[in-house]
Amino acid sequence: MTAAASSVLAVFVPVVGTRSETFIRRHVDDLWPGRTVVVARRRAASEAAGWTTDAPTLLLDPMNDEWGGAREQQAVSDFLRVHGASAALLEFLDIWLPFTPTLQDLGVRIVAHAHGYDVSQRLREDYWQSAYLTAYQEIDAVVTMSQVTRDRLVSLGLNADRVVVVPYGVDVVPSIDREPRSPVHVLVVGRLVAKKDPLASVAACDLAVRRGADLRVSVLGDGPLMSELEAVATRASVDIAVLGARPHRDVLTLMNTADIFCQHSVVDPQTGDEEGVPVAILEAMAHGLPVVSTRHAGIPEAVVDGVTGLLVDERDVETMAEHLCALSADPSLRVRLGAAGRERIKARFTWPQERRALLELLATDENARTLAVGGAE
Repeated sequence: MTAAASSVLAVFVPVVGTRSETFIRRHVDDLWPGRTVVVARRRAASEAAGWTTDAPTLLLDPMNDEWGGAREQQAVSDFLRVHGASAALLEFLDIWLPFTPTLQDLGVRIVAHAHGYDVSQRLREDYWQSAYLTAYQEIDAVVTMSQVTRDRLVSLGLNADRVVVVPYGVDVVPSIDREPRSPVHVLVVGRLVAKKDPLASVAACDLAVRRGADLRVSVLGDGPLMSELEAVATRASVDIAVLGARPHRDVLTLMNTADIFCQHSVVDPQTGDEEGVPVAILEAMAHGLPVVSTRHAGIPEAVVDGVTGLLVDERDVETMAEHLCALSADPSLRVRLGAAGRERIKARFTWPQERRALLELLATDENARTLAVGGAE
């Protein structure tokens, strides 16, 4: 299929509707609107879903086949042929490995997108190193969100010319005029899992309050650390509101009213799982919030220490508390860092920039590429 007007994109996602995967929802709904179909294992349970899509969707788990088995391969092939898909975007490198031969046989353009654990935790194992080299050496492109992870994939042996950094993109809100107030509102957003270490973020806020900072904290998210976080909140010196999982629009609303964004990301000591570049940090910067975070994975590629936010080493709660104290006492510092962060997002991390870059990689010919780029705004 060579005509741009009839090009169809197939987005392969693990689960339709995972609340924390707003970046995947965006690829499904906004990358090529009206010309996208979805292949997924299943839909998220209704109580855990954060989004849905009207795009034609093929669900593989209900087939009760082994993963990548003959029935699933045939179903994928038939589905893509019926809908005339000319390109496939594979979300996460590990999940869709068994289907790359089928996609190559179909002649579609293949772009695999790395996101986090698949280029940290997985690559600690010889099996996945070998599997990535076998599956992805000859596809059209491997996309990753940071230079850190690109370097990791290239050092593995993947073709450097085909491993491309495309930063996540977010919406930049109009400038927000935040009046100095007390207490200063610190926002913590993300799944309550080890690599995001919300307990360390809260501990830093608690230590800052014990040193005289006037703070209150809101934590949004759900996960295995919820009960421990709730227990910490009951005995902390700082006022902590544990709000659980909320719709994305509620997260953005709280970013409009917060004063500081805090996220203490670390390498999970049990699994080796790491962040990519947390989208919540980018969204906070787009809202003009100063960010206090860690020198972890791709975070320093977004948060420039002392310019758009303040960074500490992983598990350095002491210094994070010092930064929170400094920000709570100095409204002008919060404004300066927040404004610089918003400008950095505008320069490098907007959704139109991400969309344009992905469409250029996914376009199947020059005509399609011209139309894709022309409509990317």
